[in-house]
Amino acid sequence: MVTYIGYSTIDSISGAKTLVDSDLAKRDLLNHFYTRRGERVADPTFGSILPDLVFDPLDDRTERLALDDVDTIVNNDPRWNVLETLLSKPTEHSLEIKVRLEYINTGSAEELLLNFVGEE
Repeated sequence: MVTYIGYSTIDSISGAKTLVDSDLAKRDLLNHFYTRRGERVADPTFGSILPDLVFDPLDDRTERLALDDVDTIVNNDPRWNVLETLLSKPTEHSLEIKVRLEYINTGSAEELLLNFVGEE
């Protein structure tokens, strides 16, 4: 089994912390989801459209766009399989997405909670 090792300064007070395996893979997914499409220098196709859907009504079109974006991002990472995706709009200007994932190396299930809140 492959061991993935990486570093992250997110949620760390004293510099970079080491992440391994599913924790690193989860952080990679979060980085991808919370990067707006077009923000990445020299790679305008990288990122997610989910932050841009915050102010859209949760109709069939918006739901399809969001689900497709989640599937595309997760399928770009060979360490994960999507098991289930649930969307909700707790408020008029927010979007909440729960993604149940399978970490392929161990077969374990993980849950990823994505919250996007628009600024009024």
